[in-house]
Amino acid sequence: MKKLSIFRIFFTLAILAVAFTACDEEEEKSWGEPTIGFTIVDVEDLNAPAEVLFINNSKYGEEYRWHFPQGQIMKNNLVTNDSTSTEIQPESVFYPLPGDYEATLWVTANGEEREFKQNFTVKKPNPQITFEPAGIVYDDTVTFNVTYFQYSELQDQVTFNWDLGNGQTSNIASPQTTYNPPGEYTVGLEIFDGVETLTTSLTITVQAEIAKTLYFTNAINQSLYKKMLYSGTDLPHENMGVDLGLHALSVSVHKERIVVTVAGQNIRFANDPPPLPDGYIFTTNLSGGNRYTITTTNPDYDYRFDPFVGTVGPDGTVYWLDRFQGARRLNITEQDAEYPDPYVFDQASEGSELAAALGVASAFGWTDGAVRIVNGELWYSKHGTGKGLYRFTTEGAFIAKIDPLFDLKIRTFEVDTVNNKIYLAVNQAAGGFDPGIYVCNIDGTDIQLIDPMVDFSMQGGEGERTFVTEMVVDPDGGYLYYPFRHENDINFAGEIIGDGSLSGIKRWKIDGSEEPEFYVTGVISYGMGLDPVKR
Repeated sequence: MKKLSIFRIFFTLAILAVAFTACDEEEEKSWGEPTIGFTIVDVEDLNAPAEVLFINNSKYGEEYRWHFPQGQIMKNNLVTNDSTSTEIQPESVFYPLPGDYEATLWVTANGEEREFKQNFTVKKPNPQITFEPAGIVYDDTVTFNVTYFQYSELQDQVTFNWDLGNGQTSNIASPQTTYNPPGEYTVGLEIFDGVETLTTSLTITVQAEIAKTLYFTNAINQSLYKKMLYSGTDLPHENMGVDLGLHALSVSVHKERIVVTVAGQNIRFANDPPPLPDGYIFTTNLSGGNRYTITTTNPDYDYRFDPFVGTVGPDGTVYWLDRFQGARRLNITEQDAEYPDPYVFDQASEGSELAAALGVASAFGWTDGAVRIVNGELWYSKHGTGKGLYRFTTEGAFIAKIDPLFDLKIRTFEVDTVNNKIYLAVNQAAGGFDPGIYVCNIDGTDIQLIDPMVDFSMQGGEGERTFVTEMVVDPDGGYLYYPFRHENDINFAGEIIGDGSLSGIKRWKIDGSEEPEFYVTGVISYGMGLDPVKR
């Protein structure tokens, strides 16, 4: 028995030795032959000053050594004076000047050092002509500039030779000129940057007139329209062919994008049972293309959560209200995002700090009006079962109520920060004011009637009139614009019963020198927005 045990021990050890040898052989086999090399990111498109990224493709190296003659290795995004490194891969290497360069990597493996070298070029960027304003109208002053690679020690040697395309020339860095008649002009520049002479040119278009653009909805065909606000030429409005649904209550413009909040089919009070949600928020470019949905009402909710009136802040944040839950927000770049919870107002329920700050026992269930971003603050109105206009931070902290407006039922509003005015759409008699469009000072004082809105559709019923859901003001152009939906074109149930000939977009000259007038007719509009950039 003892001899047998010893045999088994030796047998086991022998098997283990074979296994370990096999493992060693397998490990050595998987290790493979050392290789050396690196690639340069965007090597064909390096423009000075350049931060060049080197990707180490070497394998099985034990030590690494880099050398970047005339380069400066960056660490933690800061430029150092080092041109050598022993890291596996340096963060990046800074080359301040255009030129031809060389980078070398040495890799040590199995006691042997191998070398890999690569040449590359950091190019001088071509000069680029820029101009202001972005839109050029005949006889307007245009200022030209050029961006070019600057040798800091040679700036006193730089010369400019401009051909402004209208028979004028200049040898200063930023010339100014005017153009007449309208048309295309080619501006040329010959620049000596202290090292060499470079040339560039740019074709500009000088227009007879450029204008801001008014965007508005039309419930008749449930499409989006636009109209250029020319001062001298009145062109017809255009159908953009953007499908909106019936109740697109809000339209906003942010840079090159249009944002529309769609409340869905049902915006009237319904309780037994409440209708399912069908609202959403979408965006297109200024031509109506590149459409995508930002968010859709959570299907677990009901119609009261659908997005009603919204706006877009300067940073691209979309803010919106529903029936009475409070303000929500998402960034304009979000696509098919989860429907967020409200974060402003929180219903100011009985005994809450917000209710106390408002001076009421409870504001629970107060119907939402409109939301706007004013001087970096979020302004928020209530109507129907609610009242007043309130100021919050964009993060949702209560600032103050506007006392003179506290008792008004404010369906929507617009703030003119140039002339320090607020324009109000009051949709229900309260506080001594009948329904209509009003103007007051930015602190709420001196409330004056603009338009009593006679024969306006009372869609929604006495306690929750849909009324005017959006207005826009153009301080430079001098007008307030707002939709007018006639009661013979659309009834209290939101049913279209006319051809729109009695409805349209009205405007009022903000200096008070003219009575309100129709600017566009034949459309039944809810939401509207203004692109303030002249195009």
